[in-house]
Amino acid sequence: MSLFFTALCRTPGAYAAQVASLLQLFPRDGRVPGAAALALLLLAAVAMAVLPAIFYWQYRNRRWWPLATGLTAFILMQDYLMRQDKGSLGETFIGATTLFGCLYLPLVALWEGNRRLARIIAGDAAALPLHASERLILVALAIPVHLFLFIVVNVLDILDARLLQRGDDVVKCLFSFAQPVNLQAYRDTLTMLLAAAPVLLLATMLAAWLRRRRSNDLAMPWQLYCAALPGVLCSGLLLASLFMR
Repeated sequence: MSLFFTALCRTPGAYAAQVASLLQLFPRDGRVPGAAALALLLLAAVAMAVLPAIFYWQYRNRRWWPLATGLTAFILMQDYLMRQDKGSLGETFIGATTLFGCLYLPLVALWEGNRRLARIIAGDAAALPLHASERLILVALAIPVHLFLFIVVNVLDILDARLLQRGDDVVKCLFSFAQPVNLQAYRDTLTMLLAAAPVLLLATMLAAWLRRRRSNDLAMPWQLYCAALPGVLCSGLLLASLFMR
């Protein structure tokens, strides 16, 4: 495990037992130099400050929907960890803040970059609302693309056992659960979430392109209707399987 996560780690192997402080910067043999310990302390402080900085930036820039979504997800995560973790409330709060901030930062960066690109594509038509038919087409297109990316992620084995084991190590380091963490059991769910991120970004850019066409009095191309047929068929088969049970 890297020194970055070692700086935030509780006492190793402290499951269902009394744990030491979250910021265990100095090992028991005292062999870490003062400069290295200071560097680890600074890294730990930066990691804990990421999430408050993101929320403050969203507040200052009036990103109300991302701010509300992020706060809701963080509160739900905090509530779950408070019930599962065996450490003190302060340790759990700091660990959850660090973990959520490190996961939330790349998502915010991707979304903001995609948002700027969509504004460039849409131009002056960025504020135009989409018609209901256009929204349905976007949903129908997103279904097969998400399925395709899900297969690609599985074939390329992006979330391989080694990567998931490192994730297990990070969670075990930051928290003290009664049962060992096994992200391998949630591999399909994590794969679906990973595949959904580019789908959302592509849908945002496609919506910006449709807005720009409408501003130029151009109708939606008929090719999109053909491309949306697989999504419509998949949705129909899914609904039919649900009602026929």
